[in-house]
Amino acid sequence: MKKYGRTIIVIAVLVALGLVYYYYLANKDTGKDATDIAADTSEVSVLISKDIMANYPESPKDVVNLYARITKAYYDTSLTDEQIEALGKQARLMFDDELKNTQTDADFYEKLKEDIGNYNSTKTRISSYAIQSAAKTKYSTFKDRQYASIALVYYLRQGDKLIDSPTKFTLRKDDDGHWKILFWELTEISSDSEQ
Repeated sequence: MKKYGRTIIVIAVLVALGLVYYYYLANKDTGKDATDIAADTSEVSVLISKDIMANYPESPKDVVNLYARITKAYYDTSLTDEQIEALGKQARLMFDDELKNTQTDADFYEKLKEDIGNYNSTKTRISSYAIQSAAKTKYSTFKDRQYASIALVYYLRQGDKLIDSPTKFTLRKDDDGHWKILFWELTEISSDSEQ
């Protein structure tokens, strides 16, 4: 009889522990956890946490695509100054030294925040972008350095208006074999972009 009594007590304790754990899970504040999980998987978080130098984009198109993703993220959401600077730091990893040296990091971040503020004040967002096919990338060599140029069109949404912003990127291969953005310029609309 004592044996059955102990078994019943052990089972009762296990049931009680199970009920306490169930009560804990049922009353846990899941709203905050869901928000944190969603924030961690957002495009901004993905871009900020990406180890660009360990997995550097291989082609000029890949570099421009990653840069366009970062640019789109600048203007898509409400970001903190820390997030803007973290995204800017990621973007600058893809800049050629010549481009990077035109501004200090602090000047770059200040200008970037100002530009984002201007976009926000006019309710302008980058809704999407399309990059020219890799086959249409133009390659050249000058003074033993390799260059590439590729077109991209940003599609800006300003209220009900959709505005095309065609841009040509020029990249230069660095000593490590990485394609780095040397400069970009606004151009005319090209019919050979692809989403």
